[in-house]
Amino acid sequence: MEKNMSLEVARLIGQPINDNLPVPVELSEVADTFTAEPGEKMWVYGSYDTDADEILDIDSNGDITVVKRDPLSDTQLTFKGYNSQLEYVLVEAVVNNPDVQVLARKKARISHGMDKTELRAVLKAITDSSAVQSVTKESSEDLYDVIMKAKHKVEDYGDNYILLAGSQVNDAIDTFDKDNAGTFNYNVTIKQMLANAGIKVVKVFGKVKNTGDSVEEVLLNTKRFILVARNSRIAEGKPIIFVRRKLSGEIAKLMGAEVDQAQRALVVNPTPVNVAGTNKLAYAVYGCEFVVQAIVNPLAIVKCTNDVV
Repeated sequence: MEKNMSLEVARLIGQPINDNLPVPVELSEVADTFTAEPGEKMWVYGSYDTDADEILDIDSNGDITVVKRDPLSDTQLTFKGYNSQLEYVLVEAVVNNPDVQVLARKKARISHGMDKTELRAVLKAITDSSAVQSVTKESSEDLYDVIMKAKHKVEDYGDNYILLAGSQVNDAIDTFDKDNAGTFNYNVTIKQMLANAGIKVVKVFGKVKNTGDSVEEVLLNTKRFILVARNSRIAEGKPIIFVRRKLSGEIAKLMGAEVDQAQRALVVNPTPVNVAGTNKLAYAVYGCEFVVQAIVNPLAIVKCTNDVV
């Protein structure tokens, strides 16, 4: 009976990926997402093709100009594992309390925390990359000036823009017209002007604590933004790829979870739970996943390197 109950709980929480929202919204906006089979290796091109486009007139002799090209080098991606803390609840505390949804809440919180960790990793890769283009706000510029400067930097490499805005940047966009109405010498409605320029604004908010952090860190500096051209003109697809490693059914069973081809596992640790060398009448839950991300077209991304609000 206890074994069946344990497996039933494992089935309940073993696959927390939402079929309708498999990755965070912000991540799906800027990255092409894939899954990798257990043991499958993933590569990306080490650089992008910058050869000049050259089309020649057909000459009178019908000669064809022959040019030798070498294959682009490739780089193997290394998957990174994430896991949550092992969180336990005492059996006595559950059976004597009307709150019986402890595991369900933990499932949601762990899954949400992993979503934020994935997004933070992608945003940090952008802000840390020297290959990604950047803009800075000058003293004479306002928020709209800086956003347009970023668009002009990236528009030769793609379109269909998305502005990942820190929370204070997003707030400044909301109030920009009212805040600056007294100084306008022309009709300005910033949201309409951004829409006319093909820029969709998405607010990035939230905090998460990762290995080495003393406190929770924001996903994106609240006073900065990142502009991404999602329809590239020099590389296929979006400028970022994000891959989750699948967990096979066999591996999941060895971990104690009844799942089939999960991308992320939440695993029940049955009674007893060992806490600091002492067995507790409790059960616990933790989550794990294996992911990798890569910026495959840095020219299609612009980051702001100083505060714009």
